[in-house]
Amino acid sequence: MNHAKLSDVQIVNLTLLLTIRDSVLSDKPSACCRFALDAAQAERLGAMSVQQVMALVANVGDATLFPPRRDLIALLDVPLPLARPLAAVLTTPRQVV
Repeated sequence: MNHAKLSDVQIVNLTLLLTIRDSVLSDKPSACCRFALDAAQAERLGAMSVQQVMALVANVGDATLFPPRRDLIALLDVPLPLARPLAAVLTTPRQVV
């Protein structure tokens, strides 16, 4: 058998894409909020098969599809019990009034 060896970046892309895809399939509105997706992105990711996701990851190579949070350093510096509430507050979209 021929087994493809994935790089660390490809493994991250594959894991996140499959997680997002599964989340979209189970609860689309929640997935959109959780992963900051718009409706078109959610629709497209939800329609992809596992084989399509794997092919995309293989062809994108070592280009990361998911940048880290802008507040990553701040979250790394806070005491661990505060990390979850701060992460939730800092990523909550602002409401337009």
